[in-house]
Amino acid sequence: MKIKRITALAAAVITVFGCGLTASGEASGRTVNIKIDTSKERTAVSPLIYGVNAELMEKDVACKAVRTGGNRLSAYNWETNASNAGSDWKNVSDGYLTQNVTAEMKEKPGCAALKLNEVCAEKGAYPLMTLQLAGYVSADMDGQVTKEQKAPSDRWNKVELVKGSEFTLSPDLNDGTVYMDEFVNYLVNTLGDSQHGGIKGYSLDNEPSLWSSTHSLVHPKKTTCEEIVEKSVTMSKAVKAIDPGAEIFGPALFGYGAFTNFAGAPDWSKVKKQDPGYRWFIDYYLDEMKKAEEENGQRLLDVLDVHFYTEAKGACGERYCLHFTDPDCVKKKLDSTRSFWDDTYREDSWITDTGAEFLPILPALKSSIDTYYPGTKLAITEYDFQGAYDVCGAIMEADTLGIFAKYGVYAANLFAMGDPQYQMTAINLYTNYDGKGSGFGDTLVSCESDDIETSTAYAAIRGDSEDEITLVVTNKAFSESTTASIDLGGEYKNAHLYGINSMAAQVFDMTDSSPAVRLEGSRVTLEMQPRTVSMLVLSKEKPAAAPAAASASEKSEKSSSLPLILGISGGTAALAAAGGALALRRRQKNN
Repeated sequence: MKIKRITALAAAVITVFGCGLTASGEASGRTVNIKIDTSKERTAVSPLIYGVNAELMEKDVACKAVRTGGNRLSAYNWETNASNAGSDWKNVSDGYLTQNVTAEMKEKPGCAALKLNEVCAEKGAYPLMTLQLAGYVSADMDGQVTKEQKAPSDRWNKVELVKGSEFTLSPDLNDGTVYMDEFVNYLVNTLGDSQHGGIKGYSLDNEPSLWSSTHSLVHPKKTTCEEIVEKSVTMSKAVKAIDPGAEIFGPALFGYGAFTNFAGAPDWSKVKKQDPGYRWFIDYYLDEMKKAEEENGQRLLDVLDVHFYTEAKGACGERYCLHFTDPDCVKKKLDSTRSFWDDTYREDSWITDTGAEFLPILPALKSSIDTYYPGTKLAITEYDFQGAYDVCGAIMEADTLGIFAKYGVYAANLFAMGDPQYQMTAINLYTNYDGKGSGFGDTLVSCESDDIETSTAYAAIRGDSEDEITLVVTNKAFSESTTASIDLGGEYKNAHLYGINSMAAQVFDMTDSSPAVRLEGSRVTLEMQPRTVSMLVLSKEKPAAAPAAASASEKSEKSSSLPLILGISGGTAALAAAGGALALRRRQKNN
């Protein structure tokens, strides 16, 4: 028998037989009451919330959107495929973005975008590509750039947003300049436009308020509010002239400090003086882009694009706490997603220390959109609550995706370095829970939990049909089982359970007859083990007949493995599941 199969079977057996029942067969811990009403609060769920950044696009994740972005892309030279790491790594210029492409593709201009589009075509995902606005891009792949070689120098090529002359599909590599509208034209001619197989969305660079620190050799002075608006309008007009159906995402702000005053922009006080009604930079940017539409006769910002990394501290007082064996730290981490929506919650962070005027963040962003540029969509193209190798990561990710659905987020992309196994597993729970492409419904419905600190829940149907409900439920309790008493609001005949637990970063199929689930007409009782995520698929039709009984050889194989399976202790199994994973290198933001 293959070891891989034994390991998977071991985890599955422990999961099925230990899914919320004590040794005596009785549930322990608290009870949470969940009420579903499929007739109320129906909201379309955008599939683009199940996205990742390009570093994860070739991992085992059934994502629905991919963004090629981050600090590397601000100095990406599409003509030669050179890029610069900026402050992330010694201002090194190299071919980093070409390392996972074929030799043939590596020689083509724009290979980062070509690779993005190729993977998205395979996965049926939305491709979002970053355009360069900072002013200069890498001219070579010759390693570290010194302070003495800052732009302008022969280590950099100048960026022009608009060429102003005839485009070519074979860019001039010796003129010292790259043209961004020519890049878009090249992609449309090479791949098709946004409506016919090409790049669907373009991001207006990355975290522009940090250019003076992340790319100080390119843009040493702090970016002004006026500068980013001017560049946004110019670039957007150029893109729309070439591909009118492409969506523009901007301005890719790094986080709370950029939302408020554009990270201390030199002209923010002037902006506020001119219009005291602006509460924060978000208001100003949206208003300016709305004015640009009125002046140019077309929408130039389709999606307000921001990044959000939790600043909440653990009980230990550490920012980015990784103490997943400490119950108090875990509780603080699992609560941190509430900063997205809950006005009764106050995270322990520098944001709260300075007033937390704009928390919870999603209602604040939505309010600005409604006031200054109605109809603009919202994207969070970088976020990370951590937990790459711990089941808490799956809980936070599952909760975050439910929040994005509930609060109408259009697109979202997980940004986590390394191999964030549990976070990607949570995405798969929503997009491919059965390994056959089945996912969370596309219409969110009313679903209320009476104890969100213990258990959050999100329910959806498919289209307008109430024949099937998909329900995601978290159990945040550190060491207690939790009983979920679920009112379905109508009678259902079958409940199929899928789930994620601490044994391995994978979605387990618990089968239709799991002892953790009791379905009685319009009510379901679900027994949940500590720190788990469950997906219940509830249908009004009974499942097809069960498959034929296992053959004698299959029975023999399974029975022979049981002593080994049941002999694995919890600690040993968890260690095996972790697989000796290295600590995740976390990219930290400046306050």
